[in-house]
Amino acid sequence: MNIELRLSTAVALLQQLGNALSDLVNSSPDVFDDPAIDSRLKDFRQAHEIATQRLINPSLSIATLGTTSSGKSTIVNALMGRRIAPIEAGEMSGGVLTLRHSEEQKLIIEATPDAPWETGEWAGLSDEELYEKIRGVMNTYHQCRKEKECIAPKITVAAPLFPARDVGLSGLPEGINIEFLDLPGLKSVQDRANLAVIQPLVGKAFSLVALDYLQVDEKHRGKLLEELKQVVSYLQGRTDSMIFILNRVDSRGSDDLPVEVRLERLRIEIKDVLELADLPDVIPFNARLLYYAQCAWGTTALNTASEVAPEVRSELLKGFFKDCVAIIEDKTSDDYVLQDWFRKIKDDLNRKGHVPDDYEMRRILFYALEWSGGKALWNCLRTRIQESFSELVILPALFDVFNNFDALTKSLDVLIETGKISNQEQVEAERNKIATIRRDLQKNVKRIHEDFEKEINRYRDVLKTNDNKEIYKAIADAKKKGRKGFLSISAAVSYVVGDLMTSLVIPVRDAFKNNQSAYELEEKLKEVVTPSLAKDIARSYDNVSRRMSKFTIQLDSDNSEVLYRKVRADDSKEVKFLENDETEFRLLYYNMRQAITARAGFSLQVKAKEIEQALQSLVNEQARKLEDYLSDQVFSSVSLKQAVISDVIKDLAKAPPTLPEGFFKIPDTIEQKIIPETQIDGTETYIDEEKKIRYKQEKETYTEGSCFKSTKTKFVSVPMEYTERVPKTRDKEVEVEYIHLSLPSIQLMAIQWSEGIEKEEEGLWNILCDWIINESDKISEVFKESVTDITDLAERALVEQLRAIESNFEKQRHFWSEFENDKYKADETRRQLEEALRKKES
Repeated sequence: MNIELRLSTAVALLQQLGNALSDLVNSSPDVFDDPAIDSRLKDFRQAHEIATQRLINPSLSIATLGTTSSGKSTIVNALMGRRIAPIEAGEMSGGVLTLRHSEEQKLIIEATPDAPWETGEWAGLSDEELYEKIRGVMNTYHQCRKEKECIAPKITVAAPLFPARDVGLSGLPEGINIEFLDLPGLKSVQDRANLAVIQPLVGKAFSLVALDYLQVDEKHRGKLLEELKQVVSYLQGRTDSMIFILNRVDSRGSDDLPVEVRLERLRIEIKDVLELADLPDVIPFNARLLYYAQCAWGTTALNTASEVAPEVRSELLKGFFKDCVAIIEDKTSDDYVLQDWFRKIKDDLNRKGHVPDDYEMRRILFYALEWSGGKALWNCLRTRIQESFSELVILPALFDVFNNFDALTKSLDVLIETGKISNQEQVEAERNKIATIRRDLQKNVKRIHEDFEKEINRYRDVLKTNDNKEIYKAIADAKKKGRKGFLSISAAVSYVVGDLMTSLVIPVRDAFKNNQSAYELEEKLKEVVTPSLAKDIARSYDNVSRRMSKFTIQLDSDNSEVLYRKVRADDSKEVKFLENDETEFRLLYYNMRQAITARAGFSLQVKAKEIEQALQSLVNEQARKLEDYLSDQVFSSVSLKQAVISDVIKDLAKAPPTLPEGFFKIPDTIEQKIIPETQIDGTETYIDEEKKIRYKQEKETYTEGSCFKSTKTKFVSVPMEYTERVPKTRDKEVEVEYIHLSLPSIQLMAIQWSEGIEKEEEGLWNILCDWIINESDKISEVFKESVTDITDLAERALVEQLRAIESNFEKQRHFWSEFENDKYKADETRRQLEEALRKKES
């Protein structure tokens, strides 16, 4: 079944479903007057209307992901046939650039908080004007984030796109919109807020993942694949709808392995790294070749006239012949006629200014599609879109329809089953059962919730400890009981803690040990935190490194190495230096704390989908327990259980669990807080042999948080008697004050940061478990409301049935029998709709 047929089938069955339900309402309007039924009917109709609009105006998103400098934006420009996405060397992508097909050209730069770039809407801009405006925004954003965190720009361009005008390329029928999402590289997504914006977009899109040929040799391939794993993991791409593009294959040297060998190795390794079920599609590609040729043709279908101006085509083709000369010569080396034709086109263009006409341009584009890998990519893309279209476009539009339909029809089943009761005794028995459910509802739901909360807290208390034996037992117990959700959350927390150590603590520690330059450290940290944070840490690191040579290494009372220095209190210059030393150390700690907090938020966002799915698993587990509670109640006639569960599913789908904002605000325990704690450590005698003065030493120690201990030592002199004669002036009491400063050594700094992170792991578990329990509270409330609502419905139906039994039972039974038959038609249409969409291609 092709896309057009799938879509038309879905629209037809959806309309049929709406009609079947409307017929049911029209035939028995009194049934739908009940407030519970009426409410569910309105919910269904709203969901049905939204789904109908989404399927009448469907849209497919294609997201471009990629490893560092892999040419994503050039690929986007090449596929859509226009030069809009900035492609200068270096990191240009930032935020989300959405390129949507429209016959009317429009640019929208959304307003974001404190944006230093121009925002607003513009119409009628040329491609060059669009390019310059977008490039200006991207440049400003990258300059801004060097100094501070800022929200990434959101830019939308509506313009004619080649694959939308030439539908044969993608296989999408007319009427289906197509859009490209040009997404930033990982270096531009190192904060939680921007990652949270991008992840949902990628999850709903077909993905093209760009890799750089120059990075797939033996030396670089491991690093490339690790970065690829990060791209897919961080952005939460759907691995079942990805095509990998090996860009810049023209960079292959004559002594390299054959491209086919590289590709086969890459397929196998990508499959292993991303844990794919099958070998992935990897297309060898030359984006620059296709970019020049496609943009020189433009966005019109190949069987129509091109709309590209001659001067624009001329400029693009000059770039084509200049930058792609090697691949053109290679591909035409065995065909002298073709070689001469390309040479003539080039010479006429450069010497005579002759711009190829549409016929010649179509031929150039034909070869460019063949040689660049563009034809292979479109063929692959067309097949994969056929396979994924239902999952990406149609099914998501219908989830709410299915949930609301089920909630409505299961409630109707309660009425139908009630209508079959034939005697007063059975009515009274059912009413008594309902009364029992209501009476015990609060107590039973509370018991189930409390049991759930106790179990969550028990796992938390064990996992917060450092007792590996107990942790292993808890994990084994969770596996035995099928508590996959909690195991997933545990793995996510471990990931965050491990990531903070490897991405921040260890690199800074090793920079000190290996005497790295601040620039080297900054470049490394830019890969894990925003440029402004990386810059702040690198600056502090540089300042601290240069000051450390003035300190000596000593052991403190815990036998830990510390950096020690003392200066005379009356030497104002040295005192100032010492104060600056302390300030710089404190600033390094402050910047590290800021980076750790930011990275923790980012790492948690990376795992957000897994954590939310884990929570959903725990929620489903609790729902099953609540369902079991209903199963324990004997409903011989009235199907309350199915009605309640369908209602709960519908309500929970309205607000699926998501990580709250405050979840990422890790408590600030790494900051040094001054605690005024003054103590006298004792009195010692110090003799200055040169000055012949004996000093009484008094030490005042100020403990300042977990990172610093500053000691001020006051030396008070007392006269001494010597056998040799000492001038009288030296017998005069002299008071000298020294200031001592003890700071953490490199190793001790790393230990303190690590201990701070480990301590926060405990706090993180508290936050997580409180969040899980709060979510379970919501489940309990939804469940109680649904039980109350459905039992109220059943109670009203039983009252009506009692009247019917007393007056005209046969007429009532016949009515419900006819009603059930009519409802079956709607049920069957709903089944056919879901079955048609989930059916795989034969």
